[in-house]
Amino acid sequence: MAEANSKNPLAQLEETLDEYFGKKAPALPQGIKEIIVKIAPYLNIIALIFTIPAILVLLGLGSIATVLAPVGGAQSVASVPTMWVGIILLVPVVVLEAMAVPGLFSRKAVAWRYVFWAQVITIVSNLVQFNIVGGIIGAIISFYILFQVKSLYK
Repeated sequence: MAEANSKNPLAQLEETLDEYFGKKAPALPQGIKEIIVKIAPYLNIIALIFTIPAILVLLGLGSIATVLAPVGGAQSVASVPTMWVGIILLVPVVVLEAMAVPGLFSRKAVAWRYVFWAQVITIVSNLVQFNIVGGIIGAIISFYILFQVKSLYK
C-alpha cells in the first residue's frame, strides 16, 4: 500500500485508467488497433495544422473579447477568465501533441504518454470551461482508444 502512495499522481491515474479502459473494457480487434496506430501520427499532424493557427486567432479574439466584455454585461465579464484558461491550456496540449509525432511513427511508449498527458490537460480544460458533459464523453472515448492501443507502443 505504501508503494502505491509513493507513485506520482499521473502514474496512479494512468494505472487506474489502464485497469478500466485497457483491461476491463471490451477489447478492440487487433486489426482495428493496428489501423488506429498506423493513422494516429497523420491524424495528429492534421490536428496540429489546424490547431496552431487557431491558437493565434484565439489569442487575437481573446484580446478583443477581453476589451469588449464589459459592453456585454456581467455575464460576459465573468466568462473572460474561463476563456483565457481554455486558451492557455490549449498551448501545452499542442506542444505535447507535436512532441508525440515522431514517436507515434516509431511506436514509442513516450509518444503514447505525450498523447495521454495532452488528453488529461484537455479534460481539465473542458472542466474549467464548464463543458462537463462534452468533457466526460470525450474523455471516455479518447481514453478507451488510447488504452486499447497502449500495448502497441514500446
